[in-house]
Amino acid sequence: MISQRKYALDILEETGMQNCGPVDSPMDPNLKLMADQSEVYPDSKRYRRLVGKLIYLTITRPDISFVVGVVSQFM
Repeated sequence: MISQRKYALDILEETGMQNCGPVDSPMDPNLKLMADQSEVYPDSKRYRRLVGKLIYLTITRPDISFVVGVVSQFM
């Protein structure tokens, strides 16, 4: 059995979200995101690295595949 618990906890720690609680769905599927809706992420390398880690995490967490696919469109 593959477990990526520590890997997921490391991602939460890296982003400062270790105290966040679980949710049934990480994103509203009807929400439309656009590149010009908010400020540009200040560190594009860090954003790409985090998205890459999330893509790797989807191997054992297919429930987050949709959201990871959406945020990866903004790399």
